[in-house]
Amino acid sequence: MSESIALIIGGSGAAGHSAIEAIREYSSKTGQTWKVYSTTSGESQVQGSDKTIPLIKLEEPEQAVSNIQKFLNNENAKVDLLIYTPARGNLGYPVSETPDEDIIATAKFCLDPMLDLEKKLNPRITVGYSAYYYLPHLLTFYGSLAFIKKKMEEWAVQKPDSRKIIRAGTFFSQSVRGITIILQRLAKSSPHPDLQKLMEEQKTSGKKFGDFFIDYIQQKENQSFGKNFPSIPYRITEPKDLKIALLKILEGEKAPIVSLVGDWIWTEDKLPEMPEYLKKR
Repeated sequence: MSESIALIIGGSGAAGHSAIEAIREYSSKTGQTWKVYSTTSGESQVQGSDKTIPLIKLEEPEQAVSNIQKFLNNENAKVDLLIYTPARGNLGYPVSETPDEDIIATAKFCLDPMLDLEKKLNPRITVGYSAYYYLPHLLTFYGSLAFIKKKMEEWAVQKPDSRKIIRAGTFFSQSVRGITIILQRLAKSSPHPDLQKLMEEQKTSGKKFGDFFIDYIQQKENQSFGKNFPSIPYRITEPKDLKIALLKILEGEKAPIVSLVGDWIWTEDKLPEMPEYLKKR
């Protein structure tokens, strides 16, 4: 059996680590040999990868893609599986208030390199990561990222045989900690009623903002999806759940979107209902 090659963009993060674990578990189950390449913005080796592609700065997307291509060409590596994990953008304000320039700037980091790599590397499967951007509690503060996640899902639905999305509930990560810090700072002086209400709820709770925010997210996720899983109790999503979702994809899942919140997992083949302002941009 020939060796398969996976390329993980952002291998050092929680999603990247879960992807490496999924590939190793799948390899062990099937006997198929996989070689894993992972990128990192720094110079340290990505744990669990066979090869690390260092100093990939997605802030300069064209250069980043070129450097990845050069590395793979030198290795004579043909990518079968491309996994794109990066997520960073302007947030801390309602999605409805997002200016066009923020969407463009966020796409340059979170979306455009994935599309460019898919085109140039032509992998058998490309996997991106999404969130529940369309739910009211995230529409309050998710800003430009909501539009990018929506665009990623549209991209996947267009070619479900070769494009997949893992849409995951909130889990503890560096990104979530960063969002919490940004949101707390911006919400204090925000004129937006929804954000003011969020800060009032936090004060009433008596909790530190970070603790309140995670509790708030869990409450909203349970309210949104708990009724669909009456026999399975809610729990917050963990990186191991992302591994399970990727295993479903590796095992041949046909649907373009694998959604999960904790122990709850389901598939979708179309985008969810969302406000008109999200649909139009």
